[in-house]
Formats: sequence, C-alpha cells, structure tokens
Amino acid sequence: MRGYMLLKPSSEERQSGLISVLLLGGCLAFYLFFAFYDKAVICVDSPSYITMDLSREPLYSLLLAAFRTVFGGLGEYGYLTAVAFFQSVLAAYAAWCVADYVRRKWRLPGGVGAALACMPLAVSLLCRFAARRGSMYSNSILTEGITISLYLIFFRYLLEFYFDRTKKSLLWCCLLSFLMISARKQMVISLVMLLSCIALACIRRNALQESGSSSAPKALKPGKAAGMALVCAAAVLGGAAVLDLGYNYALRGEAVRHSGDGRFLTTMAFYVAEREDAAYIGQEDIRSLFLEIYDRCDEQGYLKHSAGKGWLNRVSHFGDHYDHIQIDTLWPAVNDYVREHYGDGTVELGENADRIMDVMNRALLPHNLGKILAAFFDNFLSGLITTVAQRNRILNWYSLGAYLLYTALLIQSLREGKRRRLSRYAAGFAGLTLLSVCFNVGLVSLVIFCQTRYTIYNMALFYMSLILMAYAALAGRRERGHAV
Repeated sequence: MRGYMLLKPSSEERQSGLISVLLLGGCLAFYLFFAFYDKAVICVDSPSYITMDLSREPLYSLLLAAFRTVFGGLGEYGYLTAVAFFQSVLAAYAAWCVADYVRRKWRLPGGVGAALACMPLAVSLLCRFAARRGSMYSNSILTEGITISLYLIFFRYLLEFYFDRTKKSLLWCCLLSFLMISARKQMVISLVMLLSCIALACIRRNALQESGSSSAPKALKPGKAAGMALVCAAAVLGGAAVLDLGYNYALRGEAVRHSGDGRFLTTMAFYVAEREDAAYIGQEDIRSLFLEIYDRCDEQGYLKHSAGKGWLNRVSHFGDHYDHIQIDTLWPAVNDYVREHYGDGTVELGENADRIMDVMNRALLPHNLGKILAAFFDNFLSGLITTVAQRNRILNWYSLGAYLLYTALLIQSLREGKRRRLSRYAAGFAGLTLLSVCFNVGLVSLVIFCQTRYTIYNMALFYMSLILMAYAALAGRRERGHAV
C-alpha cells in the first residue's frame, strides 16, 4: 500500500496531464477540421515533388511516393488527401509539443500553455485567411507541409539541449535536422542553430554558475564542444548526401545529387547585372546565352536598375520579378541551350544546366558584390518584417514596434534572469528565437526574396517568446509587490 501511494500521481500531476490532453485535443481538432474542409491543395510547385523532379531534395518526394503506394487506390490524386491528413496531425503535434514542454518544464499555468499552443494555430489562420492563400501549409502539397512542423519540434529539443544538455535531445536535433535538410535546402539553418547552441553551451554554463544556479549542467569544455559540433555536422550533412545519392541511384540509375541549387545565385547575379558584365564571361557560347537572357529580362523591366526609388519600391520590385527572371526566362533559356548542345536526358540536363549557371556565377558575382550586399540589406529588413507580419506601410510600423517590445522584454529578462529561474528560461527561449530569425532571414536574403513562405518558420516562436517574456515580467512584478 505504501509503494502504491508513492507511485500514485499527485493532484497537481493529474491536472497537468489533463491540461496536456486538452491542449493536444484542441490542436488536433483545429488542424483536422481544415484537413476535412480544404482537403489537399495542389500548388504551383507541387507537380515537381509528385513527379520526383531532379531539382528537388528527396525526402518529400519519397513521402509522397510512400503515400501513393499505400493509398493509390483512392484515385489519381486521392492519396494526396491522406498526405494532407498526415501533415495536419504532424502540425497539431508540433504546436502542442513546444507549448506543453515549456509549460511542464517551467511550471506555467494552463492558460499560459494554451496561449503558447495557440500561436502556431494563429499563424496558420493568417496564412489561410489574411494572406489569402486559400489554404494552410499543413494541407498544401509543399515541403512546408512538413518542414514548418519539424522545425517547431526541432526547436523543442533544441531548448532541451540548451537548458539540460541531454544526449537524447542532441540525437533528436540531429535526426530532425537531417530530415529537414533532406526535404528543403533552406533548412540548413537547423544545423546552424544546433552548432550555435553547442557553442553557446560553454558561455551559458559559466553564466549559470556565476549566478549560483544549482541547475547548471555539467561543464562542456571547448574541445569537447568542437568535437561534438564536428560529429553532428558530419552526421547530418553526410546522411543527407547519402540519402540524396541513393535516392537518385534507385530512381534514375545514377548516384548524383539533386540539381538546381545554383539557380538562386544565378537569379541574383542577373538581377544586379549590367549588359557590359558579359565581358567577364570567358566562354563565348555562355556569354551569348547570358546576353540572350539578360536582354529579355531588361526589356521586361525585371532587373534592379528598373526598380523605383525608396526601400519599399526596391524590395517590391525584387519580389515581383524574381520568378519572372528565374522561372520564366533563365530556366527555359538554359534548358533549351542544353538540349540543343548536349541532349535532354534528365541527369545530363541537370548537370549541364548546373555547370553553365556555375560559370555565370563565378564570372558575375565577384564583380557585383556591392550591389548584391545592397540587395541583401534591403531583403534582410524585408525578412524581419515578414517574420512577424506582412510587408505594407502600416504593418511595417507595427513590425518595428513588435521588435522594440521584444528587445525591451529580452533585456529585462536577461537582467532578472540572474535571480529568477522563469526570467532566465524566457530569455533563453527568446534569445534562441532571435538567433533563428537572424540566421533564417540572412540565408534567404542572400539568394531569394523574403516572402512569408520562407520566413514563417519563426513567426510562431517569435510570438511565443513575447508571451513568455511578458508573463515572466508580470510574475516578477507580483513577486516584488508581495515582498514590499
């Protein structure tokens, strides 16, 4: 009887468990409703994943192929409905797992946990209605259908590694990073975040010990941290490369990587170029191809020198014409050239197109670094805005206010974190989120325009950070009031 009493959960534990169940049930009900309502949504990029195009990373195409095998009897595209339901369940779990982990770990009230769980749901609603997409990413046949959710789950384990430094959390971070990179090249930011977190662990450990915290994890020496970072990077990137090579060998009979990664840089090279830059290209045939593409883009007003004055006009022009340069002009011209001179085999087409664009990149980019940096800073500011809102004259000011509030709360949390556990946790969550925003926006800004689709990964985390820091500040004020 005494042993039973020791194992019996307390009323507080039972209440916490009930809150967890209710939060998970609410998230599932939300996403499954829209899965029933919208079904699977085919987007512009969807066919390239369905047909396993060589330009796409392997994981999402493999996922679709697996569902096609199991649910193929539902019709030509019926299996995609099953994919939408799977992605919706994954989105629900992702929204729940971050909020529930933080609530349990930091002993937050159920209302705060519910507010945290609502942030990913609110972001999904903004995509569905305010952005007028007509669907949420959870039921769209796009890599975002899984990578947005996987990044939230990754962030939950990143928090656990940052605060507790457990082996389990490190393994989960590596596995999730491998999966995301194998689905979408942008998600290399997850590996950058993990390596940064390993580096920060040494600094944070010292800070905790100086503050007298009894929860400071075991010391992580710089040598061990460097070794850990090297092993993680090798495992994640090596695993992604092996999957890519194996996938294409099984599908196409040749162990090659997916193609087309350089096209993003080539698009940027064309956007900032002038016609006389053709002189930097040594190969006459590729120089002629450059001029053909350049003249088409220039006639249509796609290039940077055709943008209007002012920051908003510049970033709007870049976003409006990026796809016109790449999809409507660059790709068709390069592919036609390759077919004419080298044949149209799938692998040969991809390899030769990559080689031609690489020649252009090497010739053009070094001579236009100033223009590229100017475009980068324009895009970076745009990405900071689209991480928290949409880009327009009114919401630009809202975004400025949101970041100012975020910064003020982060400074307060850092100050109070020396003596208050909750403030220390809130500052850690918010600091990692801000780092993630900067890494993601920086990477995207280098090669493409910062539409919400590319910056949405941190939107929910940003507002969850605000909730945590605001609650920590209010809790600290109440404590000081009681002390007085």
